[in-house]
Amino acid sequence: MRRNALSTFLVTLLISHSTVEAADMSGRARVIDGDTISIRQQRIRIAAIDACERDQTGLKDGKVWRCGAAARSYLGKMIDGQHVRCDIIDQDQYRRLVGQCFIGDTDIGLAMVKAGLAEAMLRYLPAAHSISEVEYGQAENSARDHGFGMWSAEIESPYDYRRSKSSRIP
Repeated sequence: MRRNALSTFLVTLLISHSTVEAADMSGRARVIDGDTISIRQQRIRIAAIDACERDQTGLKDGKVWRCGAAARSYLGKMIDGQHVRCDIIDQDQYRRLVGQCFIGDTDIGLAMVKAGLAEAMLRYLPAAHSISEVEYGQAENSARDHGFGMWSAEIESPYDYRRSKSSRIP
């Protein structure tokens, strides 16, 4: 009996792991923040990017700029009413699916990086992925050189912002 339960558990684990790696999610998406969407009640972290957090701000032209709201708004306008397809490539530490997402042939993550509303975040990609690290790096360099979005403001990187928030004592 115990052996059957263990076998069943291992088969279920193997199937669920395989499904994450080979799955596609598609449908109308809802924006959660600048790098996370929801399709059919399933949260999907857009692979290879890191956008400002929802409440994150910086200084732009001497005024407070809500970079998190700007990233969320831009992503919302991009996907509003569109059919979004995500190729799921991983699952993150918070159990969200991680995927390369598209509207038609347009890579949503790459578009966010090109607009300067997300950094390229390539270090967490799984070994087997189809994302062009060169293309994402070039897009970030171009956005930075042209002063687009976050590159026109004084802001903390989203990664550093999250770290500083989590280390604050309440």
